[in-house]
Amino acid sequence: MHITLVETTTQVVVSATTPLMTDFTMVVGQRTARIKKATVSWGYRDGSWRIDSVRVWGPVIRKSDGAESSQHVNELTKPAGIDGSAYSVLTPPEIVDIALANTPDWVPVISQTDYPRSTRVRSSL
Repeated sequence: MHITLVETTTQVVVSATTPLMTDFTMVVGQRTARIKKATVSWGYRDGSWRIDSVRVWGPVIRKSDGAESSQHVNELTKPAGIDGSAYSVLTPPEIVDIALANTPDWVPVISQTDYPRSTRVRSSL
């Protein structure tokens, strides 16, 4: 066996989650749901926290009487404008506003390395 080292890079992925309690109505697919919980997934890139996705959860509202049913939605959403958002359920702007008001308040400390940064990998610091 022969191994040749071409290039080395240090990849660090820093992420955090923020649980939110909400109460508003959202259309998910063909159903309307009362969203009661949202979990925001954050990624730390280029010196700041960015929203990667938001998981929303809540009971489906029955069309017949407007009451909450025993069925629930549990959907992964993406904020408009980020990679993959065109192919998924969009995060409601109300949740994005609440999330941005509750950005993680800690900053990761990452040790310097002698290895070069790979700009092709989004998680490379």
